[in-house]
Amino acid sequence: MELVSVFQNSKTLASVNLNPPAGRPGYVCRLPSFVRGVHRGRPAFYGGEVMSYQLRILSLGAGVQSTAIFLMACKGVLPKPHLAIFADTGWETLATYQHLEWLEKIGKEEGIPIIRVSGGSIRDGLMDCENARQCYAPYFIKTPDAVAMGRRQCTYNLKIKPIHKKTRELLGLKPRQRAPQGAVERWIGISLDELRRTRGYRQDRMTQVRFPLIEWVQMNRQQCIQWIAENYPGHVPPKSSCIGCPYHSDNEWRALTEAEFADACLVDEALRNAKGLKYPAFLHRSCVPLAEVDFTDYQLRLPFAEVQKHELILGGLFL
Repeated sequence: MELVSVFQNSKTLASVNLNPPAGRPGYVCRLPSFVRGVHRGRPAFYGGEVMSYQLRILSLGAGVQSTAIFLMACKGVLPKPHLAIFADTGWETLATYQHLEWLEKIGKEEGIPIIRVSGGSIRDGLMDCENARQCYAPYFIKTPDAVAMGRRQCTYNLKIKPIHKKTRELLGLKPRQRAPQGAVERWIGISLDELRRTRGYRQDRMTQVRFPLIEWVQMNRQQCIQWIAENYPGHVPPKSSCIGCPYHSDNEWRALTEAEFADACLVDEALRNAKGLKYPAFLHRSCVPLAEVDFTDYQLRLPFAEVQKHELILGGLFL
């Protein structure tokens, strides 16, 4: 049965508004063209035909937004996906793994299995990185003139690719076999306050990409947190990110356990042994060794946007 039909026929979804929120004229136009139609309650189209999906998959990062979608499906607020896929980078925080185990228990009870996949360990990649160009994670470099940041490859290589590979496996496709058109509907946990992020997702022949928090329940991140707190008291999803993610704020660095922070310091030190850089690399935006960062220094609590103003393309920084 087609997704929007399931959505509209469900009594539990009768109160959900499929139209754009009042007071936000034109916001639909900022979404990718392939998701705009459902805002008016129209069925999803792929190649001009209404599709009946073989697989409806949630990309589960175990953060706030994807957790909210998963739990809403368990509660019947959203239609149930056939399964959720969690791509493990091999360097998630203990809080994330514990939260994931709790979600797996809920999913087992509600009939939404969670499958874990992996494209390798980002930690091992950073520790054994012989060439800076091969490091998946971004990193900071302090040049004589500014602060630069390496290219971010971790999401594609350790999240998107493993999920895509597993999806093809679930469809029974052999390597290089052409995928059936519109066979998969993939849900992404992006909320109303992150509309710009939807532009980075494009459907392909096999996959229709959907954003349930934007298209159907129209919730921002804070509303997701409130909904989880009301329906699952005592469970607060952690921020989904690797232990040594360079995008950490100082508060997030401080939130790591002692063992996690010590491990991040080891990786940070190893990163400066990577070959192919004119200048040393760091995990912290201050461009000093992580073990030496004074997290009580107010000057280090600058918004990341201030760092991005000075971001450089690293093509000219390689030897």
